[in-house]
Amino acid sequence: MNSNQAIQAYKASQQLNQNPRDVLTAVHEELYRSISSAKYAHEQNALDQMCAHLAKGVRILTVLATTLNFSAVGGDGERLRQYYLRLLNLLNRNEKIANRASSYQQAIDMLQPLCREFRKIE
Repeated sequence: MNSNQAIQAYKASQQLNQNPRDVLTAVHEELYRSISSAKYAHEQNALDQMCAHLAKGVRILTVLATTLNFSAVGGDGERLRQYYLRLLNLLNRNEKIANRASSYQQAIDMLQPLCREFRKIE
């Protein structure tokens, strides 16, 4: 699932009122910040900071992937669940150090359009 499909899944759900949408917007923006900060810390070879930011991102994704009622919106929900699992996979890869920045960038690239779309919907 790509970010366009995730955006469509949220639009199609029509299940969110303003308050939960605001919460989801804030959660996704925090997730974006966590991954961006992990990437930056990795590039600076600040591994303790990288791990702290990465752990925060993984916690956020784990909560999103395990607590949202994806079945309430059918196929769109399943695509959204797959989107979160893909992001989680990117963060949990056991890669060589040189490839980690690439995984972080892929996750950032996936999240960026979704975060922008959340801001447009408000």
